[in-house]
Amino acid sequence: MNYVFTASENQVATICEYYQDFLVPSDQDHIRFLFRSPNLTVTLYRSLKVMLQGKDAKDEYLMWAEMLGFSPEVAETTSNENTVIQNVPVGYAKVASIGSDEVGTGDFFGPVIVTAAYVPLEKISYVLDLGVKDSKKLTDEFIDKIGSDLMKNIDHVVLVTKNEKYNELVTRAFNMNKIKAYLHNHAIRKLLAKNPGKYDMVVIDKFCSVENYFEYLSGVESFKGVTLIEKAEDKYLSVAAASIISRYVFLREMADLSDKTGIVLPFGAGPAVDLIGKRIALEKGFEIFNSIAKTNFKNLDKIKGMM
Repeated sequence: MNYVFTASENQVATICEYYQDFLVPSDQDHIRFLFRSPNLTVTLYRSLKVMLQGKDAKDEYLMWAEMLGFSPEVAETTSNENTVIQNVPVGYAKVASIGSDEVGTGDFFGPVIVTAAYVPLEKISYVLDLGVKDSKKLTDEFIDKIGSDLMKNIDHVVLVTKNEKYNELVTRAFNMNKIKAYLHNHAIRKLLAKNPGKYDMVVIDKFCSVENYFEYLSGVESFKGVTLIEKAEDKYLSVAAASIISRYVFLREMADLSDKTGIVLPFGAGPAVDLIGKRIALEKGFEIFNSIAKTNFKNLDKIKGMM
C-alpha cells in the first residue's frame, strides 16, 4: 500500500533530516529527494508531495500525520506496490494509455503537428505534478515551461508536416481529416514499434467517425486497436500530454517561420492573419505562402482580394 501527503517547504527540511541516512540518488527530474531503507521508500517530489511505500509505510505515514498535524487519509493506489495514482482529476481515466493529438490544423500559418504519447501508470503522478491537462486550457508560456521536461520523461513520437508537404498533399486530394488520419496512424505505429510497455488503450481525440478514419487509411497498414473519443484530452492524460508536446513543438516551428519571414506570424485564421498576410505578400510576393502557410485556407483568397 502507498501513502501520500503534501508537505510545506519548511517541513521538507524536517523530513530530509529524519531520513538523511537513507538518501539515494534519483535520475528523475520531478523527484527532489529519494530515501530508501529495507522496509521503506520515501519519495519527495518537487511538487512537495511525499509518497511512502513498503512494509513500514503505514506506520511512518501515521507518524508524520501526528508530527505535521494533518488528518490521515489513504491515497488511492493500484495493486502494483510500485505504482501510485492519486488526485487524478474528475473525468480522467486511471489507465495506462497511448494518446495522440494534433495542433496547427486551424492555423493558416505553420505546420500540422501530431504527437503520440505513452503515459503508463507509474508516470500518472508525474504528469499531474507537472501540470498536464488539455493544452487549450494552458497558456503558451506554461507549455513552454513544461514541454521540454515532458518530452524528456515520457515516450512519444512527434510528426511535423511542414507547409510544403501539406500543400503537396492537398494537390493529391487529401483533405485535412485524411492528413490527420495518416499522421495519427503513423505516429501511433512508430511509438508502438519502440515497445513503450504495457498499455490499456490507444486513444485519439475524435475528429471523424471510426468508419471514415479507417476509410482514409485504406491502402496503408493501419493499427486497428485505436479508440476515437470526443474531447479525449479531458479524459486521458496521454492525449493531454500529446496535445502539450504538439503545441510545444508548434510554437517553435512558428518562431522559426517568423524568423524566416522577418515578421511575427499570428496564430489562427482570423482577420489579423489576413492583415499580416497582406504585408507578407506586398514585401515578399505570393510564392512564399507555399512554405509558410496552408494555401487551401480561405485566408489566401482574402489576402489576394485585399491587394
